[in-house]
Amino acid sequence: MTLGLLLLALAGPAAAAPYTEKSISIAVAHQARRLVLVPEGKFSAQDGRSVHALTPHQKYPLDAEGSDLRLGSLRLASETRLIPGDAEATLMIGSKRYRGTLLLRANSGETVTVIAELAMEEYLLGVLPYEMEPQWPLESLKAQAVVARTFAYYNMGKYRRSGFDLTSDTRSQMYGGLGPVYENVRRAVHETRGEVLGYKGQLLSVYYHACCGGRTQDQSAVWPSGAESPRPLKGVKDRYCAASPHFRWNVFFQDSDILEALQSRRMIGGGLKWLKAAKRDAAGMIRVFSAKIGSETMSLRATDLRKQLGNTELRSSRIRQVVRRKRGYEFQGGGNGHGVGLCQWGARLQADKGRRYEQILSFYFPGAVLSVVDE
Repeated sequence: MTLGLLLLALAGPAAAAPYTEKSISIAVAHQARRLVLVPEGKFSAQDGRSVHALTPHQKYPLDAEGSDLRLGSLRLASETRLIPGDAEATLMIGSKRYRGTLLLRANSGETVTVIAELAMEEYLLGVLPYEMEPQWPLESLKAQAVVARTFAYYNMGKYRRSGFDLTSDTRSQMYGGLGPVYENVRRAVHETRGEVLGYKGQLLSVYYHACCGGRTQDQSAVWPSGAESPRPLKGVKDRYCAASPHFRWNVFFQDSDILEALQSRRMIGGGLKWLKAAKRDAAGMIRVFSAKIGSETMSLRATDLRKQLGNTELRSSRIRQVVRRKRGYEFQGGGNGHGVGLCQWGARLQADKGRRYEQILSFYFPGAVLSVVDE
């Protein structure tokens, strides 16, 4: 399947447009030196040359040996599939459990990749509990399901050269395999089956984050490309996430930490003389910082400074003030994440107020069309 073949049905979900579910391949481990696999139930290893039954509950170390694979005492071809004997069989890799067929692949450099091959809707059941709290209101989970499904279909094939569609981490979406069954998660996926967001007849490139801090960001402000953001990805004022613990925050960084972050972008000798706002956006947030190191002055975008200081420590690039303190600076800001698209805390609090998932999606992606994906 190529992205160019994915179009959106013009009828909304209520029209019950037909949905042909696609399969998706997810790298649950990539370029690992060694893994330990434990089949829980009947599995067979099939490499095109032979078929080997695996012993349930036995630990099988997985390594690459040259161009081949070594699974326990078995020497297998560079591409081998683990085929379940029945629908209940699962496979443990570390602390995570997977169901269905898994492809084992030997890479150059004697590393291995494990790829889960599964249906789209089953994949989403393993995404939602890791991207949004499964106990949150159903309508917020339904909004998340639509956005996660749209993300997956839009980005399908992104890692085609590596032999899979998406990763199982934050480079794509978190996918945790077969975990606890949450009723609201199951309902959110089932009740939005096949639904995606589109714009001008094409799938929309969607994004989501934990908390916007009062206003979502324009896509072009976070990832400049020279092109204007499409209407659904322009920032919107959001009063709903004000109850989030991430709505406002202060964080302190020592001069030495800031200096190291700045010098990683440009090698300048000397100590940090000052750091201040150089450019603000229409909402008054700092977009560009100016700093003096030694005798030289440099500029740095807020998004780049956040990346250098650490996305966990500096929770967003939505920074209102930077205040000089003893031996460092205090950053005063709000939000958590890049700020583009769906604000998850805002979605939760909209759902608490009785808003349906269609209304939540329309709020964060104005002008987007909710449709059933089709070939």
